[in-house]
Amino acid sequence: MICFTLNSSDLLIPFILLFLISCMSGIDRLISRYLANEIKHQLKTSTLKKIEKDLFFIHGMSIKLSIENFKTFHDQLQSFPELDSKNLEKTCIERIIRINKINDHYSIKIVNSKLITKIFEYIGDHESRKLLSSIMGRDLTIPEILAETKILKSPAYRKIENMLLDGLVLESGKILSNNKRVSRYRCLFDEIKLIVGQNNFGIELIINKKNLESSTIFKSGVLEN
Repeated sequence: MICFTLNSSDLLIPFILLFLISCMSGIDRLISRYLANEIKHQLKTSTLKKIEKDLFFIHGMSIKLSIENFKTFHDQLQSFPELDSKNLEKTCIERIIRINKINDHYSIKIVNSKLITKIFEYIGDHESRKLLSSIMGRDLTIPEILAETKILKSPAYRKIENMLLDGLVLESGKILSNNKRVSRYRCLFDEIKLIVGQNNFGIELIINKKNLESSTIFKSGVLEN
């Protein structure tokens, strides 16, 4: 078995836009697409249609978007008394990620094959890897990221936008620069371990306490044992 580790000191390892979230959202966006698919597979068709209809007409949201604002989805699911909503949510989440607390950090093992593939695609791209490395464990503005990575502006913006959409990068706050409020960004994880074994591969993310506990999924209590 081979284990590759990437952390904030590996800035030169060889190997927007959208509506940006106004604060760090933890793991919500990273797993929302995959969690939405798992939940859809677990629900009866009639129940799924009712939930989708209510989310759209009451909140203007899809299931995926409501998961990124997890209380909205959780409350909607609880309106169906025949469902064991908390058990359903926890079971589906555990088909995406497994979480363990280690001191002031969390270890998140990715177990969903499609999410593993997506993360491997980013780590396998030289420029995406440099961008992620530059903001592991610290907050930088776009100009600061560009200055450090030496990546051309257009591809850098495109890659950062994609990583924001996929939840690997978070908007961590704003600072005042030249009388303008400028966003700062941070990688979701402080370290990533890529594990390659015979006929299998996996990913473990080391995430600081703030990044995980700021997520709406964590705040819902569904991750509690």
